Amino acid sequence: MNNKSTANTCKHKQSALSSCPVNSLKKLSILAAFFALLTSCDSSGSSDKKYYAENTPAYFDLRNGSLLKNNWIRKPENLLTIHETFKKVGYNNLLGRLLFDKPVVIQDLYINKNGHDLIDSLVLTYQQRNKGTKYYKEFWARREKEKNDSTVFAILRDIKFSFKSKLGSAALGLNADSSKVNDTLRQLLEIEFRYDSLTNEIAIQDFETLRHLGFHQSAYTLLFESYRYQDIKWNRDSLAKTLNQTDKYIAPWFQDEIK
Repeated sequence: MNNKSTANTCKHKQSALSSCPVNSLKKLSILAAFFALLTSCDSSGSSDKKYYAENTPAYFDLRNGSLLKNNWIRKPENLLTIHETFKKVGYNNLLGRLLFDKPVVIQDLYINKNGHDLIDSLVLTYQQRNKGTKYYKEFWARREKEKNDSTVFAILRDIKFSFKSKLGSAALGLNADSSKVNDTLRQLLEIEFRYDSLTNEIAIQDFETLRHLGFHQSAYTLLFESYRYQDIKWNRDSLAKTLNQTDKYIAPWFQDEIK
């Protein structure tokens, strides 16, 4: 195991990694996975544009808020909700090669180490807490204090399996606990992390999904503020009229890419 100093492992001691286990959501902490799923981007709407209603489920702040200050994700039952949903979508789809990067940089998280190796070290030191650097000892001490250490360990072990085995991610998806999967989050992730061709039909389906789920500001983003959807042949003004307006701007799940 690498016994470099804590500073070499993680330059931000209270990073999302040290306060909740991984990090899209701009492309949803369980290490570096909670996130590719959830990058922060605080933004305020301009006064010359209309605002639309945006659903804000319990996990919404993982997308637009600070992971370092998020208490919701520290609860074991919420960690499992995110994890089982990620499993259903596919960790390989969500993380790609992120865990093979060095350093891993997501939101306030900076890890000066290969993410894959870091997971290995955390899994190894869970039951051998006297080994390794001060960082690993403190990491598991914090998890134990938060009463989520066994949950974090199980999640890290699953993530390790998804990348160690060629079919690991698919196998995890097939075995995801459907009673814990959050269907709304699953649909949001499947829109964002879709890798097949975007057709007019799929674009309309994505718009209708967001509208049905109550993410109207995000649906507006797809119409007018997304590079990915800019070549779609649809009646933008007509579709925008189906969205519910509001007086208050909420930074949406899918944010403006072109301003």
